[in-house]
Amino acid sequence: MTTPHPAPAGPPLLAVDLVTTPALLGPVQSLARGLEAAGIGALTLSDGGPHPVHIAASLAPATSAIALIPRTDAVYVEPFHLATQLMSLDHVSAGRAGWLVEARTDEATAVAVGRELLDADATQREVADVIAAQRLVWDSWTDDAVVRDTTRGVYIDATRLQYADFEGATFSVRGPSITPRSPQGLVPVLVADEDREVVGDEATALADGRVLDVHVAGGAEAGEIAAAVRAVIGSPEGVAHGAPDATTSGPTTSTSASPTAALAPAPAPAPAPAPAPAPVIVRLIGLDPAADLAARVSAAASALREEGLIAPAPSAGDTLRDQLGLARPDVVIDPSRRSDRARRAEVA
Repeated sequence: MTTPHPAPAGPPLLAVDLVTTPALLGPVQSLARGLEAAGIGALTLSDGGPHPVHIAASLAPATSAIALIPRTDAVYVEPFHLATQLMSLDHVSAGRAGWLVEARTDEATAVAVGRELLDADATQREVADVIAAQRLVWDSWTDDAVVRDTTRGVYIDATRLQYADFEGATFSVRGPSITPRSPQGLVPVLVADEDREVVGDEATALADGRVLDVHVAGGAEAGEIAAAVRAVIGSPEGVAHGAPDATTSGPTTSTSASPTAALAPAPAPAPAPAPAPAPVIVRLIGLDPAADLAARVSAAASALREEGLIAPAPSAGDTLRDQLGLARPDVVIDPSRRSDRARRAEVA
């Protein structure tokens, strides 16, 4: 079951994308700290060799406010392991983790994990299944499941855990998680516009928000960066991205129609496509990290923030859900999946 994206609480976060090439490993911590000092809301990490989740985890103790969002594959992975990796990232970052969903479509990735390459429809089904399974794993512990009762010798209260019991088209996940519930409860799941066609409509609808990509030249100066963002998301005087275009909507008429055609009933106008939900993150792609990146982005962000086009800079202690205006969900234990009852039923 899918639900509409919630309306963003305010302007989108500004994010910068870094590709995790081996050359980035040396300067990446100083880059992240510089972008955080510049007031950037999030850092996305795209796969360039070293795994984005691992790089994000290494940045967590070096930063305190900027969100850390790896862009990583949802298809040729073990869904349970991906879920616990993202939970661990959320723990070490104190609630600043997100997941930017990617769907790999290259045969080499499939072969590397011993699978055949899925076709487009199967890929989309797999992505939607993985997102659903992730959330069941993330919700398999209550916040108070760890009791640490040394008197009784009990570390975890099994009545506060539940199995995921997910059955997908190509995999199943039993659960529960091996990692305690993370600070955000559910890690925000995001889909970029450029990935929508591959990941599919169902996965896009399951996501917590939309990421709008802005491609800029590697050495773009602050003014050029700000102009590129304005051109894509609009301005207070313009039409916001995703809104219907008033210059092209509605039926058109012709003054050269024949008398016979004029007597015929006019065809019903085609329904206008629903506008895309407003983006929750605007992501800068293509910037060269070696060319004074933080200073250029800082000046652009200041100008955009003054115009109300991007969200305020995050503060230490803000979670990504806080920045996106998403409430932290509670866990509802399903009695039929409760871990202590399920174990007794299996033994019986």
